[in-house]
Amino acid sequence: MGKLVIKTPGKQTGEVNLRLGEMTIGRHTTCDIVLKDDKSVSGKHAMIKTVGTKSTIEDLNSTNGTFVENQRIKQHELRSGESIIIGDHVLVYRDVVVLDAPAYGGPSAGSSVTSNTSQERTRIIRAHAQLVVMEGKDKGRQVPLVKQETVIDNPGKNPARIYRGEDGYVLHAQLGPGEPRINNKPVPNGGQILESGDVIEVAGTKYQVFV
Repeated sequence: MGKLVIKTPGKQTGEVNLRLGEMTIGRHTTCDIVLKDDKSVSGKHAMIKTVGTKSTIEDLNSTNGTFVENQRIKQHELRSGESIIIGDHVLVYRDVVVLDAPAYGGPSAGSSVTSNTSQERTRIIRAHAQLVVMEGKDKGRQVPLVKQETVIDNPGKNPARIYRGEDGYVLHAQLGPGEPRINNKPVPNGGQILESGDVIEVAGTKYQVFV
């Protein structure tokens, strides 16, 4: 995941933390990131979708287009430091790991600027984590999380997927009976950042997370 540093000509107007899932950008007040007083921005102009630690921006058939590094795009996976241009606004993408993401530009816009509190919620997770089977037929087996995507099979149901990025690991799974769980709860929509001590349960096998 990351954050956007939002600029208009001559000044920086704020920062907004991205969250897992979809966030809309536009002039309309229902958008997650509201770019006010810019008539070149469409009501719902673009969308950023974050899966694991990766964010992709997609143009929503806007009138004036969405640009990354001065190239008009329909869809683009963002890299740290790249500039998104929407109307007169420049949104610079930065890599961070953030658990919460308030709206920007709406009624609570003041909370969108990064504060000490939000910085305290930023969690950097070391690379080369692993899972250890703590309950099940393969008790004691270690599963290194060295791949970009680790899949834990769930016969007859949907597998658990763990995405690895430079900044951490995120668990994704479907909701429903028999689907993977974490800490005895369903995996949230949009995924959950893994921390040491978390327990993932898939098909009756429990894995403890070590990061």
